[in-house]
Formats: sequence, structure tokens, C-alpha cells
Amino acid sequence: MKKTVGKLLIIFGVLIIASLAFGGWRISSLFAANQGSDQSAHASVSKINHIDINGQNMTVKIKAENRDNIEAVLSGESVHLKSSEQGGTFRLSVQPKGSLLFSFRKNELIVKVPYQFQDDLSIKSDSGNVNISGEHLSLRHVSVKSGAGNLKINQLHSSELSVKGNSGNIRLENVKTKTAKIDSTSGNTKLNHVSGKLSIKQTSGNLNASFSTINAPLSIDGTIGNTKLELPEDADISLDAKATIGNIKHSYSFDETSEDKQKLIGKNRNGKYKIDISLTSGNLSIE
Repeated sequence: MKKTVGKLLIIFGVLIIASLAFGGWRISSLFAANQGSDQSAHASVSKINHIDINGQNMTVKIKAENRDNIEAVLSGESVHLKSSEQGGTFRLSVQPKGSLLFSFRKNELIVKVPYQFQDDLSIKSDSGNVNISGEHLSLRHVSVKSGAGNLKINQLHSSELSVKGNSGNIRLENVKTKTAKIDSTSGNTKLNHVSGKLSIKQTSGNLNASFSTINAPLSIDGTIGNTKLELPEDADISLDAKATIGNIKHSYSFDETSEDKQKLIGKNRNGKYKIDISLTSGNLSIE
């Protein structure tokens, strides 16, 4: 037991010496908890038509508020907020400043956006969750990309929406858009009350979508995972679904259907909006 404790102390001592020699860390920083300082940046709404956010190892939160300016507040340890304004673009970049052996405070960037801002928003996060929320938030182009982390968008109006997650879940609620591309490489996707022309690509993971209205074409391409759709009773749709490996089941009351276990063609009312579903491996359920 004494030998084990001694070895651990030696290893810990070596790590501290190495950090001092190569990383410029201070001993006090290794043991201090919750000593990260808040940093902030501001921009006038009248001068900005694009908010561009790029960060590593942090959570990004976008909050719509009744306010006069754009405000960004970063909290965390060993991170630095860099901001700039150029050509109508307000750029926010979170970069590491040194390193810590232990981190007791998560890195979080909160960007408060006025309701009157109705232009473009782009977010790229290498690792960390992204959360966009706010009643009456109406934007033009919205692009969200995450390398690893969950993506959640709630109460958003947009002309064009692009959501891409490599590893993590995607959740969209109460979203109205003209066109949207939703791409999930690994993780589950959940849509609730989302409307617009949607193109969904689900490489690995399940898709669960509940629609209160269908007002544009819908395309779903799934590789591995199950898909469940809940459609409104009065939807004016024509559906063409196929599964290479997997079954297709439905309880939806189509006016016309042609089906087997791995293929379903259905029409309701005039069949105005086309729904195309192609699954490689997984089951499909339509309610």
C-alpha cells in the first residue's frame, strides 16, 4: 500500500514539474477551483448583419432578449474570448490560453441577441453543446456545426437553416423555416413542431419527428437506425418510402396506399407535398 501511494506521489510530482517546465502553468492554477474570470464583448445591432462564433471545448448558448445590443459573456478556466467587427460581421472566437491539469469550471459562452437582430448567425463548436433559444427570434441564415456535443434549437424562425452534428444528439422544437438541412453523423435526432422544406440525413442513430403541419416537401435519408414519423391527419401529402433492411409499418389513414414490408406508397388528399424516405438499415413507423 505504501509503495502504491509513493508511486502516485512521484507521478504527480513529475506532472507538476513538467507542467512548470513546458506549459508555463502556475502551481496555484493546478489546485484552484472556480477561479476562471468572466470576459465579455459587445456590438451595436445597427452595425452588425452576421454573428460568427467559433469555439473549442465549450458550451455555446444563444439567448434572444429585449435589449439594445449584442452581448457575449465567456466564463471558464484557461480560455480567452477574442472579438472583432469587420464588414458587418461580429466575430467571436474562444481560444485556450495555456493548459490546466484539472479544470473545475466548465467553459461557457452566452451570447445575448436582441429581438430586432434578424440577420445571419453561424456557430462552429469543435466540442461542446450548442443551445439556441428565445421567443420571437427571427433570423435569415442560421448555420450550426458541432464536432462533439448536443445541439438544441427552440423557438426559432429562419429563412435558411443548416444543422450538422458529428457526435451528439440533435433536437429542434417549435422551428419555422423556409428550407432546412439537418445532418447527423452519430446520435439521435428529435424534431417537434418543425415546418418548412426539410432535408434530413441520419447516418447512425434514430430519428423521431412529430409534425403539426406539412407545408413543404420532406426528404429523409437514413443509413443505420429507426425512424418514427407522426403526421397531421389532414396533411396534403404523397409519400414514397423504402427500407433495404428493415420493416415499414403505419397506422396513418392514407386515402390511397400500396405497400409491403419494405415499401410504402401513400397519398392523402391531393398529394401536394412529397415525402421521400430511404432507409438502408432500420425500421420505419408512420403514425
